[in-house]
Amino acid sequence: MNLTKPLALLAMMSMMPMPAFADDAQRVEAGKAAYRAVCIACHAPENVMVSAPKAGDVAEWAKRAGRAPGGIEMPTANAMRGVGAMPPKGGAAELTRAQIRGAIEFMRSPSQSGAPNNQKNRT
Repeated sequence: MNLTKPLALLAMMSMMPMPAFADDAQRVEAGKAAYRAVCIACHAPENVMVSAPKAGDVAEWAKRAGRAPGGIEMPTANAMRGVGAMPPKGGAAELTRAQIRGAIEFMRSPSQSGAPNNQKNRT
């Protein structure tokens, strides 16, 4: 059996962009998964890194997202290329822009689990 054509098709499909998330729930879950796999190392509320905005710190994320007309696009772009001590994509080259944006949306949410109470209510 010749597998050349099926393998070529599979290779081409792997280069295609991922489809957009079907709904907000999928985007939130993908963002939460990226946060737990990568971002939590520096952005966990209990982490002592001073420069990284903490998950659930609504005020800090609002400051960072409010610096540019694009809102959340600014921190997303920073995460994609790296900023300060943060390497591009948090050091996880496999993350997509959509996953990074979802992780940022998750981290800037006051309801994300693990955020200290004093950060949940700051606006």
